[in-house]
Amino acid sequence: MGARTNFELQDSQGSVWLYSHWGGDNKSMDFAKALEHARPRWGDTPYAIRMVVSYFIKDHIMEDTGYGITSYESGEESYDALSANFISNTVSYEQEVFTFEEFVKRFA
Repeated sequence: MGARTNFELQDSQGSVWLYSHWGGDNKSMDFAKALEHARPRWGDTPYAIRMVVSYFIKDHIMEDTGYGITSYESGEESYDALSANFISNTVSYEQEVFTFEEFVKRFA
């Protein structure tokens, strides 16, 4: 079992994928909170992406399960796709495109 899901984090060169084994049920809210955490670095892509990933894994950093980081979508996706573009500062989710600000306001 699990609540498997992926988060795509795009920069100008491609994507980093964060896989979560248990994160699907609260996917939009958790991502909005991670994005809010990264707000001070929205204009600095490498730091913003690192801050989003760090927010998710902060309580699990030394565990050998729960999260994975890849250059491709991994595991099975059980929830709506979520893709964050750190160049245009937009999030595509549930067939809509939001600015970072709009996404945080709607889902946090």
